[in-house]
Amino acid sequence: MKEQEYQQMIKRCLRCSICKWIPQLQIKSQKYATICPSIDLFNYHVYSGGGRIILALALEMGRIKPSEEIRDIIYKCTECGGCAVSCKFLNTLEPLEIIIKLREKLVSSGFGPMPKQQQYIEAVKNEHNPYNEPHGKRLDWLPKDIKLDPSAKTLYFVGCTSSYRRKEIAIATTRLLNAANYPFRIFDGKEFCCGSPVLRTGDKESFLTQLNKNIDIIEQEGIETVVFSCAGCYNTFKVEYPLERDFKFKILHTTELFNELIENSRLQLNNQVPYTVTYHDPCHLGRNSEQYDEWDGDVLDLMPLISINMPEKPKRNGSNGIYEAPREALKKIPGLKLVEMERIKEFSYCCGAGGGVKSAFPEFATKTAKIRIEEAEDTGSDIISSACPFCSTNLKDGINEKGSSLRFYDISELLLMALDSPQKSVKKSSTEVT
Repeated sequence: MKEQEYQQMIKRCLRCSICKWIPQLQIKSQKYATICPSIDLFNYHVYSGGGRIILALALEMGRIKPSEEIRDIIYKCTECGGCAVSCKFLNTLEPLEIIIKLREKLVSSGFGPMPKQQQYIEAVKNEHNPYNEPHGKRLDWLPKDIKLDPSAKTLYFVGCTSSYRRKEIAIATTRLLNAANYPFRIFDGKEFCCGSPVLRTGDKESFLTQLNKNIDIIEQEGIETVVFSCAGCYNTFKVEYPLERDFKFKILHTTELFNELIENSRLQLNNQVPYTVTYHDPCHLGRNSEQYDEWDGDVLDLMPLISINMPEKPKRNGSNGIYEAPREALKKIPGLKLVEMERIKEFSYCCGAGGGVKSAFPEFATKTAKIRIEEAEDTGSDIISSACPFCSTNLKDGINEKGSSLRFYDISELLLMALDSPQKSVKKSSTEVT
């Protein structure tokens, strides 16, 4: 968000609090009517999207000064974007972009990010991943029997979390691609953090360094298609990178590719997977993966707090995220029954891990995951599935903390069950690395 737009937008909040709820027509019960994990937990207006806009305005007007307390409020947000989707039903504000810009301002003034977040930013700079794991061990997860094609024009961008923490997702993904005889490459020593964890905390300069490193190497290697199993990496390449630099290679999430391979009969799903499954929409794969439309207009003030965009600005309301591909892939698994939670697609509730919350405020992250797990339990499902390694980690933590009987599997793991013996696949998943 440009500075001029930021200054205009923080003055236009109507204080309506619609950002705290999913739109009224989408509400199915009072229990699952909210959209903002931060306001749900801290229950004070300043922790909502609109509350943080008021906070931004107060900072700009000099009514308050940056402090550790102000910093904590601004960073106790998962940046899930739910407030922005809800806001579009009444206003044309961008609460999420305002929060991101607000964090950038804190970083540039020396008040951000949170100490734990600064540690992983340094890890990204030194070891190219936020976990501070040795860069040279990034491919230690790769089984010896996986076939790679060094001349392939498709790159599987594994991502930091699947490389170091959720290795089972990377393994399942590569096994599925091999089963489909789909040629792909993985960069050995040349894959770096996409920069998403850095960007979300407000360190724009460090993010641009990661962006340029990744685009440079992908273009140098002549890659035409980049495939991601990480929703965060996918979102960063698809939505954030083009705002800073143009590139020509194609972006795909694995759920899009898997669905295509199944439809083309290149992936044969012959084994029964007799479970009832509910699907959790990752924020970065869902509402936040909608790209920005170019707009070169101006804001016309009609009266205090009332203005219009001239010409009308396209609404980025989350409806164009990746929703059908993962669901269609699940529906094609023999024996599997897909049931939906109340809050889905652009109105999905966050798992609680995003925006640097998992590192800086782990208790907040886990409590949010437990809310989502309870919603999944209410569907009567055996399994909650998703398509994001970050969601995998946090939802598993929520399951464990809550003592739930639910199990979590990434879509890639469920598809692998349909290729192999389900019992064998479940046994494999139980040995995953945490």
